[in-house]
Amino acid sequence: MTVQEQVARPALPDRARSFRWGYYGVRVLLVAALLALAALLPAHPRVPEKYRYRLGDIARERIVAPYDFRVQKDEATLRHEQQTASGAVPPVYVADARVTGETLDRFARFEEKALALSLDSTLARRDRTAALRALGVPLSAAGAEALAAPGRARRLLRDVGGWLHDLFGAGVVAEKRNDMLQGYRSVVVRDGQTEQPRGASLLYDRREGLDWMDERAREAYPADPTSARVAVEIATPFVQPNVVFDRAETEWRRVQAQGQVPTMLGFVQKDELIVDANQRIDRDALLKLQSLRDLDSARRQRGEALYPPAARMVLMLLFIAIFAVYLRVELPHVFRSNPMLAMFALLTAVVMGAAEVLVGLMGLSEFTVPLALAPLVVASLMEKRPALVFTLMLVVVATAIMELRAPFVPVAVLGGVTAVYSVARLRHRWHFVRANLLIAAVILAGILAWDLARATPPPVIARDLMWGALNSFLSISLAFLVLPLVEHAFGLTSDITLLELSDLNRPLLRRLQLEAPGTYHHSMVVGSLAERAAEAIGANSLHARVAAYYHDIGKLGKPEYYAENEPAAGRSRHEQLAPSMSALVVKSHIHEGLELARRERLPRAVRDAIPEHHGTMVMAFFYDKAQQLDPTVRREDYCYPGPRPRSKETAILMLADGVEGASRALQEPTPSRIRGLVTRIIDERVHDGQLEECGLTLSEVAKIRDAFVPVLTAIFHVRAPYPEDLRRRARADADLRREST
Repeated sequence: MTVQEQVARPALPDRARSFRWGYYGVRVLLVAALLALAALLPAHPRVPEKYRYRLGDIARERIVAPYDFRVQKDEATLRHEQQTASGAVPPVYVADARVTGETLDRFARFEEKALALSLDSTLARRDRTAALRALGVPLSAAGAEALAAPGRARRLLRDVGGWLHDLFGAGVVAEKRNDMLQGYRSVVVRDGQTEQPRGASLLYDRREGLDWMDERAREAYPADPTSARVAVEIATPFVQPNVVFDRAETEWRRVQAQGQVPTMLGFVQKDELIVDANQRIDRDALLKLQSLRDLDSARRQRGEALYPPAARMVLMLLFIAIFAVYLRVELPHVFRSNPMLAMFALLTAVVMGAAEVLVGLMGLSEFTVPLALAPLVVASLMEKRPALVFTLMLVVVATAIMELRAPFVPVAVLGGVTAVYSVARLRHRWHFVRANLLIAAVILAGILAWDLARATPPPVIARDLMWGALNSFLSISLAFLVLPLVEHAFGLTSDITLLELSDLNRPLLRRLQLEAPGTYHHSMVVGSLAERAAEAIGANSLHARVAAYYHDIGKLGKPEYYAENEPAAGRSRHEQLAPSMSALVVKSHIHEGLELARRERLPRAVRDAIPEHHGTMVMAFFYDKAQQLDPTVRREDYCYPGPRPRSKETAILMLADGVEGASRALQEPTPSRIRGLVTRIIDERVHDGQLEECGLTLSEVAKIRDAFVPVLTAIFHVRAPYPEDLRRRARADADLRREST
């Protein structure tokens, strides 16, 4: 059973057509990925540019208050005032009654034990001294000896206890520096439920407390230095800080003081003039503009929780739906191709990701967004129509979802449309440079026109032009980076790849030239015909020419079985074969060509030309020969497997292949005979239905016919015979006959 029969066989009534889960699953994943991208993009509220000024700038336009608002202090002034208010709050200290009580209790126990020992007459003086030093107070031997006297002990312990009460009443702190606490000369001391300010000089640290105890002892015992020294020794372990710094309370009070600093300077009423056009921005106007900008940002942020994810997803879904409808109606072959749709989805994600990085994260101008990247890639892989429509729709959806400013729209449209036509026909290296220059020139012209129309200051214009030049550079650079990845991942073919394949020194074409020279010459002539016809109807002439170079590579397997490779005076190998076997041999060059193309990794656009350039046509010579032997032979057995041409380029290749082969057998190839032959061959293909799936119109078919005729006429033009000696001609003919025998 032939392939044609398999395609034409109708489905059985009770057999349901299987649902292509993988095919539609890929489409669902593409839509879901774009919706997720739109939802997950972080929100970056765009503050109106008219509110962005610096001190001393000249206002570009008249600005009035759109609503009532309060003028906020600038951040530096507010921070300074808050720091001043915080610094005015003195440290808070707490009188710790627990420390005071515990310390005095320890002294009372020591006093009781020391008096008991000094009054104990049963102890020897040496034992009494040792017992006093063992009470836990670091007394020297002389001090313990002096304290062993009952009268002195009673007097010293009483006085030291009183002095400790007085010292703790004044307050002892851990540390003082330069007669200040925490850098303050006055602090707040809290004692229970009350608090009062107290000068730092009225509080003692431990060193000052001991010095005070020494002064009291010297005043009390002017004639007894031993008692004064022993009093200080007794008091030393009991002088401890009882007024401690309350850090938490101090910090809380300072925060409260910062919060009480007013953040507003004044009030602006609706429609009040903030700054007039061409007026210098002073400090007062700058504060009003900054306050207005902050309020606009805050208002946007309050709506961020509700708006962005859902709204951006709806916008993206509308973009997908409208573009899908366009493809389904105008370009159904693109709509049916998942690789093509994946390419559009990838380019959308790349452009929006670049916009997020450049504008959202880096804070650069919208003019830097390389939207021309998308039309550069699409136009390099497809025709101009989908590239134009995709560019226009991508500009709209990117502006809406990314919340870009209005100037982005005309500049992006101009750059995108220019990109489509600048790479429509890439044939030389200069074309790449030309595309870059054209895109840059148009983008810069659009930015310049926009800025000049709004009387933008020259420094701002220069800055915007710099961003536009960066846009062009990024677009071209990213396009050449993304294009090979897209081709490899999605099986698409650009003109750059076709240019590489058109090199006649490639190994496969060199092999065709050496092993099948007739087929090689045939392919070159067909390439010239296809290129001229494609140019006539506006198809991709480079694609048509390259496809012609490789359409018969399958003949490398058995080149001697094809007419163009047979010697002129030799016999055809098919004379010894049955018609059915000859048909199988000829058809085999389709399968062998596809296998060779897969091994050589030829792109799909070139591989498709191998089976499509014959379509499902019948091999008329072998079919007629078979009918002479068996009238009941089936026609389908002598048809090529197909499919029929599905693009204009492969349809042109089919017609060029047919007219080139038929023209070789034409006797006296005059222009009129060549035109008649071309018309007959093309009409046969049209009536056989071979051009029904390629999209060619009748007017385009007529243009193709008119393009073929001059090329074939130039190839097969009749030369005038050169005059020569008749005797020399007769002698040469005799030599030729003798050699042939």
